[in-house]
Amino acid sequence: MDFSSNINPLGISKEVSEKLKANIKLAYFYPDPKCSELKKKIIEYIDSEIDLDANENLITGNGATELIHYFAAAFTRKKTLIPTPTFCEYELAAKRRKSKLVFVPPLDNNFQIDSDSIVKLTNNPDNEIGSVFLCNPNNPTGKFFRKEILEILEKIDKKIHILLDESFIEFTDIKKEKDNNYFINQIRDSNNLVILRSLTKTFGLAGLRVGYALSTKENIQKLNNNLISWNVNGLAQIAAIEALKDKSYIKAARKNNIYEKKRVFKLIKKNRKIRAISTDVNFYLVEILNEKTSTELTSKLLTKNGILVRDCKSFRSMNDKFIRVAIKTPKENNVLLESLEEAI
Repeated sequence: MDFSSNINPLGISKEVSEKLKANIKLAYFYPDPKCSELKKKIIEYIDSEIDLDANENLITGNGATELIHYFAAAFTRKKTLIPTPTFCEYELAAKRRKSKLVFVPPLDNNFQIDSDSIVKLTNNPDNEIGSVFLCNPNNPTGKFFRKEILEILEKIDKKIHILLDESFIEFTDIKKEKDNNYFINQIRDSNNLVILRSLTKTFGLAGLRVGYALSTKENIQKLNNNLISWNVNGLAQIAAIEALKDKSYIKAARKNNIYEKKRVFKLIKKNRKIRAISTDVNFYLVEILNEKTSTELTSKLLTKNGILVRDCKSFRSMNDKFIRVAIKTPKENNVLLESLEEAI
């Protein structure tokens, strides 16, 4: 059982699966290089309060990762700021562009983002920071910050470009779905903001790779300047278009996530050797409170129980006392909890 990947635990939707089977012969043909139909469906799916143009305000990618590297190519300068701990691909993309990195650690052991330090560092011209990577909800901590991110957007120098990665936004405990568009609705007033999203995690399309980014016409054009021809394959486009239609699938996944998160956290509280850190999405951190290390626990879970979890010691600002675990189905979660009880 793979608890290390934060992908929709319900698997691929039946509608998407059937659509792929019916269109498998299209693998023979070149895909639409502009992803025209997919872009149209993405705009409809988002249903933003502001008027978004599928061609001017949107770019699609081979997963969100490709677009992270496009952003780095377009906007990184001498230095790049990255709050930690977070997704390692930001660092890799910035390094690829020879940009020096400035890291901002969290405020506390619950991994609260330090928005004040981020604003101060970026607004100091001596630091020569040209871009900032923000992950919200954050990976690996699962934290969603609205107030803090908004403060950064409002106070930061507008010459500094921000990539706001919302790849896990659909899994947040936001009651109104349109509230997911809160920062998308800021695009018109924030010429330095690029919002990144993924269909990989939400719709279980990890193997097909589909992501997209939203921004102003000018910013999207700069991202497009790095675009590789036919970057989103034909079957991925078909799967993504069908997935965006299947709203019942997302509702079922969110329902499972909300219920299972409460249940799992309640049960983990009974174990004094570990602590589950509060999360806003479909994965969470487990802190080890006894003498065991994350590497020892990860290895034991894999060899004894066939369970894969994420050892977090490789994340900046984290040590060997944390693992990251995805929230899956009730049956799978029960197996994990029983295995943790034995392994710890």
